[in-house]
Amino acid sequence: MNKRTGLNHPPVSVKRAVIARDGGFCLLALHVCTGEAQTTDHRANRGAGGSRLLNDPVNLIGACALCNGAKADANSAILQALESRGLWVRPDSTHEKTLARARRTPVEDLEDRWWMLISATERVEVPAPVGGYL
Repeated sequence: MNKRTGLNHPPVSVKRAVIARDGGFCLLALHVCTGEAQTTDHRANRGAGGSRLLNDPVNLIGACALCNGAKADANSAILQALESRGLWVRPDSTHEKTLARARRTPVEDLEDRWWMLISATERVEVPAPVGGYL
C-alpha cells in the first residue's frame, strides 16, 4: 500500500473540509508561507506513524505544504510561538490524553480571533485565552 494513500493519513474529504473550515488559509504562517492551505497539519504531531486517533479533525488545521514541512523541522522557539497560538499541542502520556488536550486548546486565526475546533466543518469563536486552556 502506498504510504500517501494509506490509512495513516486523514481521508482527502476530511482534509478538504478542514481547509474550508479554516477559510482556505495556512494558519501556521511561518516565514516560508504561501498563504493558501493545500493540506492539513497535525497540531499534536503523530510522529513516525503515530496513532490514527490523532487524525481527528480537532487536531488538524489548514496549512500550506511549505509551512507543514517547516513545522516538522522547527526549533523550540518556533514551536513555542505556535503553541502560544494553539497551533502546536504538546504530546501527553497517551494518544487519548494528547487528543483531549487538542480538544480543549483553541486556535488563533490570522485575524487574531480564537476558535475552538468542533469537527471538520465546525468551529466556535471563543475569547482569547488568559492563562491558557491547558
